[in-house]
Amino acid sequence: MLLPALDRLSLSRTGEFYALSQPELDEFTADEKLDPITLESFRKDANDWRTFRVRNATPRADGTYKYHYYKASALWQHYDSPTPKKDPLTNQPIWYEDWMALHDAYDAFPNAADFIPDWVYGLPTRDPDTVKARPQPMQRFRASPPANQQPIRRMPMSPTPIWVHRQPNRPQLSDEDRESERLYAARNRAMERFDRLLQLDDPSSIYALRNAMGDIEQAGQAIQEFLDRLAAGETDPNGLPTLRARSELYGRRETTERMQRQLDEARARWANQQAAADAANDAFGPPPGPWEEVD
Repeated sequence: MLLPALDRLSLSRTGEFYALSQPELDEFTADEKLDPITLESFRKDANDWRTFRVRNATPRADGTYKYHYYKASALWQHYDSPTPKKDPLTNQPIWYEDWMALHDAYDAFPNAADFIPDWVYGLPTRDPDTVKARPQPMQRFRASPPANQQPIRRMPMSPTPIWVHRQPNRPQLSDEDRESERLYAARNRAMERFDRLLQLDDPSSIYALRNAMGDIEQAGQAIQEFLDRLAAGETDPNGLPTLRARSELYGRRETTERMQRQLDEARARWANQQAAADAANDAFGPPPGPWEEVD
């Protein structure tokens, strides 16, 4: 069996803690962008605040990736679960590196590897060179040797590398999880299509942009109805299903307003470009026809 080249493997638990710059904070404030879990405004990293960003699984058409931003401690409260969790905003699987980075920063026993749930080791890795190091199970109950017998010396335990693949086998999903994944995937595709059309900066794409906006709003409405149904069965008024439904309601409004601003800015830019081209044509006159002489 061929093993990965050791000089390319990464055993470090690198996550996406990300200190926002002042220009980024100003942009977030202008866009009224809030943490999707707590609905708090973003701010500079301090003792009570650290920003964490999560990368989309699929790249844009130009090869770059979109990121989603959270209050790190709130994201860890969502990730810290004995059962599998997904990203609260995109509904995509959690990155292994992200879970480990938040665990190391916020878990009360960050070195107690035996307390890491088994499902974490099945998460996909953001970096294909990351190797998951899973400790051997700890023998909690071991009988003491007789008084006249020397204890058996054992070699110290070392982490057992798990060679990971880009797309590990997916677990069986419940009907609820499948429906959630389908709804979020539809909206993500529509949002990526809107971003690609906007990057083309082509006036002829105005109707396609409007159609993409309509698809995003339609998918968002379906997600809202799905989350509202889950929240309706929740007894805790501040439970995660209720918070997700509230966050979706605000996030949809913010997304619609942001896309409309982007569309208005693009239309104004295209109108100015057309006006400049018309002015240039008026200044120099139309090009001469084949029957006209040019001095």
